[in-house]
Amino acid sequence: MEDAVFWIMTGGGLLSLIAWGWYYASLGKRISKEEEKAGRDLTYEINPFTGSSRGTKDG
Repeated sequence: MEDAVFWIMTGGGLLSLIAWGWYYASLGKRISKEEEKAGRDLTYEINPFTGSSRGTKDG
């Protein structure tokens, strides 16, 4: 039983790390695309949760 708990915890931890890495990689890719489209650095203008510099009014 302890072996099953170990493997479930290990597998869940690895899946969590993979999902975390995938999220930040895709967020970085989106930010890079936004900066390329704007033609400038959007460091303090971009929403860190969505990776977009456009507001809700801009679409």
